[in-house]
Amino acid sequence: MAKPVIVLVPGAWHPPSCFSPLTKYLEGHGYTVDGISLPSVGSTPPQPNFDADVDVIASAVGKHADQGAEVILLFHSYGGVPGASACKGLSRSDRRAAGEKGGVVHLVYCCAFALDEGVCLMDGLGGRPLPWFGIAEDEKTLVAKTPVETFYNDVHDRAVLDGLVDSLRPHAYGAFWSKSTYAAWKDVASTYVVCERDAAIPPQAQRAMIAHVNEASGGKMREVSMDASHSPFVSRPEELGRIVREIAGEKV
Repeated sequence: MAKPVIVLVPGAWHPPSCFSPLTKYLEGHGYTVDGISLPSVGSTPPQPNFDADVDVIASAVGKHADQGAEVILLFHSYGGVPGASACKGLSRSDRRAAGEKGGVVHLVYCCAFALDEGVCLMDGLGGRPLPWFGIAEDEKTLVAKTPVETFYNDVHDRAVLDGLVDSLRPHAYGAFWSKSTYAAWKDVASTYVVCERDAAIPPQAQRAMIAHVNEASGGKMREVSMDASHSPFVSRPEELGRIVREIAGEKV
């Protein structure tokens, strides 16, 4: 039986290269891995909303599904908002009902925003920018002012840290105010990876989202915990990779 394709959706500011350690691990175990470049990251002019992100994710998933592949989507942080919205009509059950093969079989929220329809990332923050947000004067883009402390507090290799920080780009602020158009976790089985050392989205906030999802979905979301920062795909790629492999049906 063919292994599912793993589609990786980065969080804000990040290119798909941030997933390199996880990608290498999964490819080494026979998986096809597709990292998404989000248009809201580093675009000139800045994207006004998350629509282009939704489109590029849906296009990638649709491409693999049209080839008959089952898809596991892993969302990081902000990526959970456009990522879930992009799944509309692309679940395996939806595609089967339409007489098509392939489709999304599982969602992995890696310290990611799991939101209701009609809710945006900024709603999840109470409508207030976080202290480490650096918002441009025109309010069209923002940067992370303390990336090492906020994203990578358990990464200790200086060269790796320098590479990660150098890869970050301004993010379209309008994307943070874009309302979710589809709560994919209502229809697709999901796993939430709680990162216990996360300085960007506190663990208690992650668990509050899990509790809400399970109340609204009848318990479709499983919780897994990692002793990791906001970026376990860098600091603990093999552990995160084993979680993905187990979700894909392997005994690991």
